[in-house]
Amino acid sequence: MKSNGVYFSFLGIMILLSIGFGIITRISYVQNANVDHYLNNADQYKVSIDEDPQYIEIYFDNIIDNISELEKKSDVIVRVKADVDRLNYMRAILTGTDVLDVYKGNDVKKGEHIYIFEPSNFFGSTYFVTGGYNIMNPGQEYILFLKHLKIPEGYRYKGKEAVSFITISTYYGKYPATKVGTVSQINESIADKKTITYNEVKYYDLITANKDIIAKYYILKDEVLLQMK
Repeated sequence: MKSNGVYFSFLGIMILLSIGFGIITRISYVQNANVDHYLNNADQYKVSIDEDPQYIEIYFDNIIDNISELEKKSDVIVRVKADVDRLNYMRAILTGTDVLDVYKGNDVKKGEHIYIFEPSNFFGSTYFVTGGYNIMNPGQEYILFLKHLKIPEGYRYKGKEAVSFITISTYYGKYPATKVGTVSQINESIADKKTITYNEVKYYDLITANKDIIAKYYILKDEVLLQMK
């Protein structure tokens, strides 16, 4: 058990390095409950949307103009099926996925189980959405544009770390593998009042009030689904 505690503490440090945004206050995972608990009680969690680029763009590249840029900036591009294997952290959910196809990258093989740090999470009675990112639904298939976790110089990946990734972009790094799905503009006045529940946005591809981002997402989504069948 002691070694597990050390491992999870290190994973927390990796989150700090990779998706910390300067506001993670703990390195251990919080509310050690199966994420299914939140998904199954979706109407009890209010949505809080954070799209401040000051810290989001430190670790994510949301300046994407076309699919060529998205592909070039990604270390790994895969088609995956989201699993129920998940942990809820302070600023991310670690989600296990099964790789169904590999479009780019030699570090991941078809049939392998890899882990994605999704930059949104549950805390208290709130679902915190970072940079429009909506977490994957278990059992659903997605096409992901990923990059490796940042690690200190001289450090070598151990265990799950070698197969753990984050999306290249919070807005443009994840797409449902079929056209089924919803991209919706969240009315700013409603978002400000925090009256939206996770149940209302559970199946949205993206959660944002920015019309330009939504328009670009639609374009990229069509290109991704056309090229990566």
